[in-house]
Amino acid sequence: MLITIQAHAKNMHPPACGKASCVEGGIEYMLYFSLGLLALGSGGVRGALPALGADQFNEKDPEEARALASYFNWMTLSTVVGAVVGVTGIVNLSMFHGWWKGFLVSTVGTFIGFVILAAGKPFYHLRQPGDSPLIRIAQVFPNIHSIALSMYLIIGSVCTTA
Repeated sequence: MLITIQAHAKNMHPPACGKASCVEGGIEYMLYFSLGLLALGSGGVRGALPALGADQFNEKDPEEARALASYFNWMTLSTVVGAVVGVTGIVNLSMFHGWWKGFLVSTVGTFIGFVILAAGKPFYHLRQPGDSPLIRIAQVFPNIHSIALSMYLIIGSVCTTA
């Protein structure tokens, strides 16, 4: 939403200066902050949505296993169709009618998607969280020295026999 506001408000545009980059001061901070939030949100959704969808199915049930495969097919199709609409329709709207209108369409679409996602929460199959993945990663560190020593000995013995 911040990038939509910045694209629409004329006083938040950098002055024309003839250089490659004229963005400075508060305008620069807001631009980079909004781009950072956009990247963070986009990356979070791309990583979490497939896992959330996969958790809705029981892989041990043959009917639900087929539905799981169908879910990933539909998710991939939706992603591709969204990308096509984004690089054609929204870019066309942005180029010919103003950047802020393209950002507005994206913001409204994201908001509608969030409302639909939130409205379905009572119907989701939520699994109990297990151990933290950070604990499993931390368990590796005490063994790194012995693994490195073993690899050194193996590589050393291979090199001396060859």
